Amino acid sequence: MDTAVIVLRVALSLGVVLALMWVLHRRVAKSGLGAGKAKGRRSASVEVVGRQGIGGKASVVVVDVEGERLVLGVSEHGVALLTSGQAPAPELTIVTGPVTLPVRPTPSADRFRQELEQQTAAAPSLPSDAAQPLPMRPRNRRSQRTTLPTAQQLQGSILSADTWRQAASALRNRRAG
Repeated sequence: MDTAVIVLRVALSLGVVLALMWVLHRRVAKSGLGAGKAKGRRSASVEVVGRQGIGGKASVVVVDVEGERLVLGVSEHGVALLTSGQAPAPELTIVTGPVTLPVRPTPSADRFRQELEQQTAAAPSLPSDAAQPLPMRPRNRRSQRTTLPTAQQLQGSILSADTWRQAASALRNRRAG
C-alpha cells in the first residue's frame, strides 16, 4: 500500500513540474525574451538562394534580404560583401482565359443497376480443371527421430552429469578445507 502511495506522489510531483515548465516556456516565448526574437524591431527575413564552394573553406553565397539580393564571399576569415542589387520579383503566371479542370464522368444509377443485375444473374461456376482435388503433401518431410547425445559429446558441457559431479566435489572440498 505504501508503494502505491509513493508512486502516485512521484507521478503527481512530476506532472506539476512539467506543467510549470510548460507555462514558463509559453510566457518567455510570448514576452520576446527568447534568443530568436529581435527586441524592438522586426526581424529581417533571410533566404539563401544559392551556395557554391570555390575552395577548401571558401564559398560564394547568394542571399535575399528584405527585397535586396546580396552576393557574399564566405571564408574561414570572415564574410565579405561582393555585390548587391535589387532582388528579382517572383515569377507570376498570368491566366488570360478560363481554366477548365478535367472532370470524370459520373456513372448513372441506371448503368450501375444494369451492371449489378448482370453480376447477380451470372451463375457461379468453377473452372473445369478445378473439379479434381489437389493431392495433399505433408509439410515436414524430415523424420521425427530424436537422438540422445553421447557422454563424449556432452563432456565439459553444463548438461553433462560429470560436470555437476565435479562441481559438487569441489564445493565439498572447499567446505572441508
